[in-house]
Amino acid sequence: MPIKELETEVEERRFTVGEHLEELRARIILCILSLLVCFIICWIFKADILWLAGRPHSLTMEKLGLPTTLKVLSYQEGFFAYLKLCLISALFLAYPFIIYQAWRFVGVGLYPHERRYVKTFLPISFVAFVAGSMFGYFFLIPLCLYFLINILGPGIEPVITMSQYITLVFLLTLALGIVFQIPLVMLLIAKVGVCSAEDYVTYRKYIILGIFILAAVITPPDPFSQISTAIPMMGLYELGILLVRPTRTSIMYAGGIAGAAILAALGLYVYLTMPAVGRIDSSNGTVALSSQKGQAAHSIHKGTVLQTGKNSRTTFSLSDGIHIYVNQESSLTIMGKRAVRLEKGEILISIKESGDTFEVVTPSGQVTIEGDAGDKGAELDVKVLNGALTVAAIKGSATITTEEERRTVKTGRQLTLSPGGQPADADEVTGWTKGLGKTEITD
Repeated sequence: MPIKELETEVEERRFTVGEHLEELRARIILCILSLLVCFIICWIFKADILWLAGRPHSLTMEKLGLPTTLKVLSYQEGFFAYLKLCLISALFLAYPFIIYQAWRFVGVGLYPHERRYVKTFLPISFVAFVAGSMFGYFFLIPLCLYFLINILGPGIEPVITMSQYITLVFLLTLALGIVFQIPLVMLLIAKVGVCSAEDYVTYRKYIILGIFILAAVITPPDPFSQISTAIPMMGLYELGILLVRPTRTSIMYAGGIAGAAILAALGLYVYLTMPAVGRIDSSNGTVALSSQKGQAAHSIHKGTVLQTGKNSRTTFSLSDGIHIYVNQESSLTIMGKRAVRLEKGEILISIKESGDTFEVVTPSGQVTIEGDAGDKGAELDVKVLNGALTVAAIKGSATITTEEERRTVKTGRQLTLSPGGQPADADEVTGWTKGLGKTEITD
């Protein structure tokens, strides 16, 4: 029987089993055709879709100072990854039409008041699905990616394949879109009389346990992703109770949980996604990185402490084209994009453009680096050894400020300063007085 005739007659009489099966077959064919059309469209624009899906990965890797490209481990992996990408994208694109076809089939068996409920909830459900997907794409996915890569520590460069990334992103996006349906499903169940608000409150502790189990199933196998997914689900469950029974107590309870979750999520987001000020370019030997934010693979944040061991060297980049080479047995702290504190050891600062000044703070004094007039960039070597500060201006100039004086080093010159003067040997200084006994002087 044609679909149009079914839609006009479905309200007038009950279908036989055979007619139900015929209608189901027709609806499934329509869904498959719509999915096929959407797949072809997605295949045409597959490169654009991959770029859009890869934005969280690219932004995360840029913050950590790592390569942003996705990898493939075999010739055929890229083809199958594109198939997966386009199929999942086609499902998202065809989702409204598929839901409509499902409604046209299921709506036959519902009472008039149940149909009114479903007609009211379907548009809201679609909006909630989109909101959940956007929440996953813009917030949860970048947060999880940053955490998972950040905990690797220095010296480990991840190899993220295209297929693995597509699976992870779309799994989390789809999961969050479905999770955001929780309040509507709870309200719909309550409206048809299956459960009441009291039932939801009674079984809250079991639901919370189930939420954490479900979050562990639909997220990557790490506790951070599980908790980040479970907290919004708990908030949505409380919102569902609030929709079913909007009392003052439920409003306060749901509002408290939602407010605490939002504040915690925002604080965690700011804490974890604070942009890096630089990255490690290359290392030789033992190089230790530590900061208040924890160790991050190849990334340098404000407050990061960098230490090199014996026969170990490294180089890292800061913003504005600044490269710093660190010699062995050196220790320095990153104070910002244009300032470091050198506790001991030796560094070479190379600045491509003069621009603003660059500060090197040492126990012996402060070094302010500037480029010469009309000359681009600067290159200076700063050494702290046994309390003495040595500055060699290879290119550009520097001003050294101590408690006692202020000195300038020009291109091609070197200056060594020791706080409080040069070290003195008392015996050597007063040695010339030895052998002179006390003599009585008379007129």
